[in-house]
Amino acid sequence: MKKRSLALLLALVLAIGLTMGGCNSSETSEDPANSEGNESQSGSEGEERVLTIASPYAIGSLTPWISNSDGDRYVLGNVYEALIEANTGAADGVEYVPAIAESWEYTDDMTLVFKIRENVYWQTEGNDLFDEKVQVTAHDVKAVFDFVLDETNASTEWGDLNPLIESVEATDDFTFTVHAKKPSAILLNEISGVLIFPMKAIEEDFDLTQQPVGTGAFIFADYKVDDSVTLTPNPDYRVTPNVDKVVIEIVPDKAVAAIALQNGEVDIVPQILTTDLEAVASDEDLKLIPNSVGWYRYIGINCSNEIFQDLKVRQAISMAIDFEAITETLFGNDFGATLAVNSYGGAVPPEFEGADLEAWKAVYEYNPEKAQSLLEEAGWTKGSDGIYEKDGQKLSFAIKCPTNDQNRVKLGEMAATYLKTIGIDASAQPTEWATMTADIASGNTELFVMGGGSVVGGMNMLFHSVTSQGGSHNVFYPDPELDALLDEGYATIDDDARIEILKEAAMRALENKVHAGGYFEYVQIGMNKRVTDFEKSPTLWYSLCNDYRNVGVDGE
Repeated sequence: MKKRSLALLLALVLAIGLTMGGCNSSETSEDPANSEGNESQSGSEGEERVLTIASPYAIGSLTPWISNSDGDRYVLGNVYEALIEANTGAADGVEYVPAIAESWEYTDDMTLVFKIRENVYWQTEGNDLFDEKVQVTAHDVKAVFDFVLDETNASTEWGDLNPLIESVEATDDFTFTVHAKKPSAILLNEISGVLIFPMKAIEEDFDLTQQPVGTGAFIFADYKVDDSVTLTPNPDYRVTPNVDKVVIEIVPDKAVAAIALQNGEVDIVPQILTTDLEAVASDEDLKLIPNSVGWYRYIGINCSNEIFQDLKVRQAISMAIDFEAITETLFGNDFGATLAVNSYGGAVPPEFEGADLEAWKAVYEYNPEKAQSLLEEAGWTKGSDGIYEKDGQKLSFAIKCPTNDQNRVKLGEMAATYLKTIGIDASAQPTEWATMTADIASGNTELFVMGGGSVVGGMNMLFHSVTSQGGSHNVFYPDPELDALLDEGYATIDDDARIEILKEAAMRALENKVHAGGYFEYVQIGMNKRVTDFEKSPTLWYSLCNDYRNVGVDGE
């Protein structure tokens, strides 16, 4: 493995500065999915095959029904399984594939029946919960769904599932049935987010947060707080993993992670900065895997704050910020890649239903003069210090930004600068991730920079007054008409009709200005060429080993 000078690369990164990267194409594999009986790949004779991943995310929670960040899911998605998984590497978008369930079918518009595999077992190694193989049945699955659907258990999946599911039942040991409240085009997507865990842990007060126990391809072996997580293969899993160990190292600084990748110290870096793209691409041992979906990054406005309940104030904030210039500053590059596009105030990535970039662009407006006029119409006047005030209160607020993403910090800083130029006393407030997500959920924010919603049904997560409650996208904006559009859209089975309804919902959210604006980021994943099979689903959200991919490492 060729090495680079760590000191030289670090000096280069410090001199250039930090920005992020990605592109808007995707690579997929047409090879058949891996299945039971596959031969494991081997490295050098006798050499342990270790896959090392540099994650930019700290662990927020390892409780299987609570997930606060991608970093949580990188671990939980390997230890646990859901009934089905969403293969984001499919040629035609998202494809749902078997996991604990081997098949499923709608018997009518509101009844979904899953057949549970008969070769799924709770993990026995590395925990004190099970000392022998115990088969997972439909009754176990029902118990988990009943638990998650109970609001008092505070599952992060409750808000997505409660509006959709009336009840669940175990028809027999291996048949699990979901009875929907209404027809839904996103029911499968929401079900794919429910990780199946042993209710025995709840009954015996066993702490799954400290010792996760699931049915997945990997066993939780070790967690060094804010440093690394180690996973080892589950010998009872139906597919033999193509690695002997997975180490997830927590590396918040993406520039440092890129250096480690080039030095051969890690195998996968989920997000390569713009400044590191050329170096990674030109390294004969490395390759770039582009993310196929634009990751939505935005400035949210807490509408429970009295100041921001006035639409004219929200409109003024949006108009005062030049998001086109910010996007170009953060992502303009000589590498020739489209790394991000202005969202023009919309919130749905172009790859998903409801997106209408041209319509949003037509109403997008950066107009600082008009922004000031709107504030004055709303009763704000400039004081002797040049800052707007009303009834003795300064128009002053913080924009919270997550410290684990320097681009989002820079977005907050640049937005604050634009706002100051028109007389708004705004300041960026970098905030640790877990604190920030908790603050957003509880309403302890004014403005905030967040990312998410780049999934099927993302608008529910971002804007629905019920499903956004208590989540890390909560803008506290109750809008019965918007809720009704989202409910109707996601319940409409006809594709064309659903798309038109969701476009109307997206435009209404844009007009309400609960998000000031943002961009869609196309991220590049950096990878050592010795890594195999990752392209079948270029994400770390789901398991590295399952029925449609089995990520491995070849020898040096």
